[in-house]
Amino acid sequence: MRIQTTLGCFLLLVTSALAQPDSLLIPPEEDFSKYADVEEAPTKRYCTSKVLGISPSRLITLAYDFQGSNTLNAGALEQFASEKADIHNNHGLRFAANFPVISNMRWLLNLGVNYLEHKYSFRGGAWQHPLQQSLMQNGLKSYGFNATLFKPFNETYFSIVQGMAELNGDLALSDVPSLNQTKLTASLIVGKKYHDRLMAGIGLSRAYRGGELIYVPVLLYNYTSPGKKWGIEALLPVRAHFRYTLNARNMLFAGFELEGTSYRLNNLMQANPNLVNRNIELRRSELRPRIVYDFSLYHFIWVSVQAGYRINFRNALDEGEFYRSSFGKEIPYLSENKLSNTWYGQISINLVSP
Repeated sequence: MRIQTTLGCFLLLVTSALAQPDSLLIPPEEDFSKYADVEEAPTKRYCTSKVLGISPSRLITLAYDFQGSNTLNAGALEQFASEKADIHNNHGLRFAANFPVISNMRWLLNLGVNYLEHKYSFRGGAWQHPLQQSLMQNGLKSYGFNATLFKPFNETYFSIVQGMAELNGDLALSDVPSLNQTKLTASLIVGKKYHDRLMAGIGLSRAYRGGELIYVPVLLYNYTSPGKKWGIEALLPVRAHFRYTLNARNMLFAGFELEGTSYRLNNLMQANPNLVNRNIELRRSELRPRIVYDFSLYHFIWVSVQAGYRINFRNALDEGEFYRSSFGKEIPYLSENKLSNTWYGQISINLVSP
């Protein structure tokens, strides 16, 4: 009798459990509507360093520059009278390499090196003036190291800081330049990116592009039209170009570039120990209006062909390194040279960034 009572209680409990609603056996569905008012964590956005349609950035460049016949009339220098020489041509190799070492949304740092040479082929060779002799025997060379930092503050505003150290002179291949003759260039630009096709900025530069040390305001302006067929790429007063895009692999440019620096003439002074001035530099600068055709040879390998006119801007011998600000006073050069204008051409092969 006791066993029957126990079995009856067990069956009653099982029957009661099976009679419960399904909600006790199946968990309720999640109500996601209660999360509708929860906001996502804010993500700060930053502008990029380029505009749509701009010419590709060059990582490695190897170029050959050639200038036609011209004349150089070297001005009187101490006991040496002025002397005119016919130059058959100027030519030389150029190399530049720039690579990003830090590249993220907040920072873009590029480091690079460059090399430039000017060789002089004179007609004849019995020159007495020290400048003619030095240019004929050694030419001019530049070795440089540069760094460029692009720092965006947000989606709209940015800054660019650029610095460069150069050794320039009438250097022979065996010469080891002295680091205390390094030329330092620096620029700071603050700008605004209006949209994906326009960015502009203003700043200040300490530079030698004019042949001598100057402090000059700079203007950055990169623009691409809505149809992406034409645009402007400018960093005034250094260069400015109108750009026309034939297609993604072919671009035409028309504009100008100011090129130059100050060259230390150590070999000239060593070859002429009787010169009183022992700290002579050549202030050399030229303006190059030109037409440029850039095209993709194979994937990221591009070729650039340019032709234009070389216009002498400054060519003079001066004493040492200083900021030539006369403030109304006329400060004469040691010697002023007259260099005639001529045509020029340049071809380069470039590895560009993707």
